[in-house]
Amino acid sequence: MADPILKIALDFTSPDFDIIHQGLRLGYQEDDQQVIVHLTAAWETNKDARVAAWNAQKESDASSRAAEEIELAHRAQEEEEGSLARAEAECEQRESDKKKPKMNPFAVGSSVTDILVHPPSHYMLQKLSTFDYVELWYFTHAGRLDVVKLSNKSQANDTFGISRVDDHLTMCSIALVRASCNVLSDHDLSVPEFLRTKNFFLDHARKAEWPIVHFNILTKFF
Repeated sequence: MADPILKIALDFTSPDFDIIHQGLRLGYQEDDQQVIVHLTAAWETNKDARVAAWNAQKESDASSRAAEEIELAHRAQEEEEGSLARAEAECEQRESDKKKPKMNPFAVGSSVTDILVHPPSHYMLQKLSTFDYVELWYFTHAGRLDVVKLSNKSQANDTFGISRVDDHLTMCSIALVRASCNVLSDHDLSVPEFLRTKNFFLDHARKAEWPIVHFNILTKFF
């Protein structure tokens, strides 16, 4: 639909309107000038009505577009807020999951040994961490059992000392960080005991991060 305000009035003097002129002259006894005036007035009235309708439609369309734009902006804002809320919730959930206690993984089908391996003594670990000599007896089964016996006895002993193991300071009973009175010299061990024990010694020396050169020499020596 074209803008009616751009419409130009018709030429009511043209022969196309002769029949209207004749009708008005016969019916209303009007001359040609009066007929032209009345036709022009009627056309202007019609034009004004169409212009008003056109403007009203334009305003309605503009209002509809504005309302639609507002609605779209509102939806976009809601989507953005929803996205931010979901991202924040996911972040909080991840942080919450990090704080939850987790079980250590395990290999399916693996078996548990029925042999109890007693932990080494703090005294022996302290010696290894400072690269000092320590008797191989501490790595034997008898030496580990001796640690367990001392540990059981030390529960009633309230005397504690500070021990450093793997760059960590720990507090434990004095009975656990001093040399055992049952220790045997290396030459007092049997050959089978010596051969078995040297492997445990090398394993703990490796865990204590002994220099690789010294570790390799000890491995060749044994």
